[in-house]
Amino acid sequence: MNRIIILLFIGLLTFSCTDTPTEEKPQVVEDPAVDSLAWINNEIIKNPNLPELYLAKARYFLREHQLDNSMAEVDRAIAIDSTNIQYFNFKGDALYNAKEMVLSKDAFLTALKIDDTNIHSNIKMAWISLIAGHHESCFVYANNALKQNQYLPEPYYLKGLAYKELGDFKLSVSNFRTATEQDNDYLVAWLQLGYMYDAAEDTLAGEFYENALRIDSNNIDALYAFGMHLQKWNISEDAIAQYQHILRINKDYHNAYYNIGYVYLMQEEKYDSALKYYDKVLALNPYNFKGYYNRGLAYEKSNHPQFALQDYEKSLELKPDYSLAAKGKSRVINKR
Repeated sequence: MNRIIILLFIGLLTFSCTDTPTEEKPQVVEDPAVDSLAWINNEIIKNPNLPELYLAKARYFLREHQLDNSMAEVDRAIAIDSTNIQYFNFKGDALYNAKEMVLSKDAFLTALKIDDTNIHSNIKMAWISLIAGHHESCFVYANNALKQNQYLPEPYYLKGLAYKELGDFKLSVSNFRTATEQDNDYLVAWLQLGYMYDAAEDTLAGEFYENALRIDSNNIDALYAFGMHLQKWNISEDAIAQYQHILRINKDYHNAYYNIGYVYLMQEEKYDSALKYYDKVLALNPYNFKGYYNRGLAYEKSNHPQFALQDYEKSLELKPDYSLAAKGKSRVINKR
């Protein structure tokens, strides 16, 4: 039996304002995992050799963050039916998400012994290979998945990441672009294209970030990367707008405050505004030696040498070898 269908008949009658009784239609629940543990255990008592019930119990425990219990139950399903690739993929996914990579790998390799064309197992093995730095294996598994379906974006994305790590800009970009061709809403591939073109000092990076934000206008990674890109090219107001958008989503996003402060300090020369944002940086992280240095520089540039000296000294207290703070301190002292 591949699927258990439970018919839950609700016999309660409801009454309208005219007191006319109506009977609700039966509900159909197709996945026993949505039910309680007590229900699943009761079904197991009645059907002890039905592996799907143990998988349902494994899913229940996984939702409750009980990985060991979940794995014990899926192993019971496997003991009954060791040819069902679904069980090994479930086990591999759970272990992968728990960062148990060695055990996850074993589960997916077993799945591939059953069916070496399984797309899910091949893609997950490509991820595991990439994480382990085994780039050639990553290519093999990604290509295996593409042999089954050449229109999948994820294998191309994985190959792009592997080529990026190998320092092959052309092939990396080619695969990221192919991923977006297969799925124009594949946000992470647009982001990677932005990163690659930014590293190459190419203004086209901005268009890739805009594509990512077209898909999810509140994606913090895309907002931050686009802000950094605009900041790099001295498009100050637009850069600040991206960082401000981040702060509307997450008011404690430390780097957004830092970068707004930097833009006001170095590009806009609005020192009072810069001071306000570095105050926020240091309120969130009083150990940020660069924050103290930049605030000190804002004080110095706004003609408050005594406060600048205090911040330079605090920066050096946190990082004694920080040369910029040492130079700032020397500069302020020599102006006295």
